[in-house]
Amino acid sequence: MIHNAVGVVAEKLNNFLKSNFGLTEDKVLISNFMNQDGSSAIIEPDKVIVTLVNLQEEKVSGNSQSVKLVLSLLFTANFSGKNYLEALKFLSATVSFFQSNTVFDSSNSPDLDSGIEKLRFEIDNLDFNQQSNLWGALGAKQMPAVLYKVRMINFRDSEIGNSFPVFGGVKF
Repeated sequence: MIHNAVGVVAEKLNNFLKSNFGLTEDKVLISNFMNQDGSSAIIEPDKVIVTLVNLQEEKVSGNSQSVKLVLSLLFTANFSGKNYLEALKFLSATVSFFQSNTVFDSSNSPDLDSGIEKLRFEIDNLDFNQQSNLWGALGAKQMPAVLYKVRMINFRDSEIGNSFPVFGGVKF
């Protein structure tokens, strides 16, 4: 379900950027910044990178049948040095997109997984120290970016069992 939510959001943002700037090439990429071996995971320059940087449970009383999650999605304008103003232009367009599209649901995003009631976007303000810690944890240098909290993704017991194969490995 998380992969579906992030994929749908990235596709809608990509379509907006292509339309807004009259582009034919994709400008949004879902990716980590670093591979496990420490090498850069980003090989395509001049893209808006979407990265899941945190996942938290939002406590809701009285409902033990589902889990409400809050995703922290980082949208980074990863443009080469000479294109810094272009990075700021794409970052501005990204913020503009989410200001106009604060809620994604089945009516405006039919490709959303049926288990997702809605996604609600809000900017997550980080102070300088929090930003520094985030970029350090990502193993990357700070770039123009905006962090959004995305509420709520529901996982219900019945959907989890139907969505993933049962592990048939070694019994202990």
